[in-house]
Amino acid sequence: MRQNQKNQIKSAPLLVAAVMLLVGGFSLALFGHASAVPTQAIVRLDTLKATTATGGRVCYRPLVAAIEASVVVTFPTTVATDFTVNTAFANWTVTTTNLDAGQTAWLGIGTATAAAGKSVTFPSTDLVVGTLYCFNFASVNTLTTSSAGAADTTFGSITTRNGALATIDTSNFDFSIITNDQVVITGIVPPSFTFVLNGNTDAFTTNLSTVAVVATTGRTITVTTNAASGWIVWAKDLNSKGGSGALQSATASNYQIGGVAPGSASRVPSVGTEDYGLDVAVADAALGGTAVVDSFYDGAVGTKIGTPDPTRFRPIASANGTANGDIVTIKERATIAGQTPA
Repeated sequence: MRQNQKNQIKSAPLLVAAVMLLVGGFSLALFGHASAVPTQAIVRLDTLKATTATGGRVCYRPLVAAIEASVVVTFPTTVATDFTVNTAFANWTVTTTNLDAGQTAWLGIGTATAAAGKSVTFPSTDLVVGTLYCFNFASVNTLTTSSAGAADTTFGSITTRNGALATIDTSNFDFSIITNDQVVITGIVPPSFTFVLNGNTDAFTTNLSTVAVVATTGRTITVTTNAASGWIVWAKDLNSKGGSGALQSATASNYQIGGVAPGSASRVPSVGTEDYGLDVAVADAALGGTAVVDSFYDGAVGTKIGTPDPTRFRPIASANGTANGDIVTIKERATIAGQTPA
C-alpha cells in the first residue's frame, strides 16, 4: 500500500494503521492524515477495495476555540474516477458506538443535512479544543470508493463551521484505494481422537458374597474427538464359560463364575446365584454429541449388569457427535453361590 502525506501547515504527518475483520479473512488499511498540532483529521473507511460501497468513521480534534454548528466532509475530487457520493443526504445516518480508546462521541452529530458534489454536511454542537471527536457513517447508499489507485494523489478534507457557515478549522486526509483489501486465511483442522484409560487393573472392593452383589472400584475411559459422527467403545472378555465372559480362578482348578449368554439386555443379578457382568455408565461432556450406554450394559445407576462377550467385541457406549472429554466408567459386578469354591 502507498501512503500520502498532505498538510496544510508544516507538521509531521501522523499515520494510523487499522485492521478490519471481515467474514472469512481480514482487511488491512493504512491511512495518512494531516494534522496541524493539535488538530487531527481521520477518515477510516470500512474497506479500501476499489469501486465498493462503504461506510466509515470520521474523527477530528479541533484546534480553534469557536462554537461549531456543522462539519463538512469532502471526499477526493480531483479526477472523474474519484469517490461517488450519494447526494440523498437522508441516507447519511450516523452512530457513535464502538469507538476506539481515546475517541469521544461527536457532540450534536446527526443525519446529514446536505450532500452535494463530493461534500456531505453533518450537524454539530460546540466542541472542546484538544478532544478527538468521532462518529460513524452508514455503509448503505452513502459512499462508493474510487477505482484502484485513483485516490493515490488526491485528498479530501474535514471542515468545521459556525452557525453563519464560516469555516472555523479545516484539515486534509488521504486514502490509498487498492484492487482487493482482503487476505484470505486458509488452514486445516485435522481429525483427532484421544482415548485415555485410567488404569489396567481393577479389584473388587470386598470379598465376593452369597448375600450381596459386590462391585470393583472401576476404571474410566476419557474420549475426546472432533469426529462429527462421534465415537464408539467396544469390549471383549478374555475368559469364556459356555460362551459368556467369566471370572476365572487362578487357584481353584481354573473355576469360572459366569453369567447368562451375552447379547441380552442388562439385568439385576440375583443374590446367592453365581453371576458376573459389566456395569457401564457415561458422563456426557457438554457442547458435543450425546453419549449413551449400550442397552446390553446399562448399569442403571449401579443395579444392573450385562454379560461380556468372549467371542467378539461388542459396543458398550457411544456418542453421535464430537466430544470434549466424555467419560465412560466401567465396573464389574459379581455374586456367588454357597457352593462356589474358595
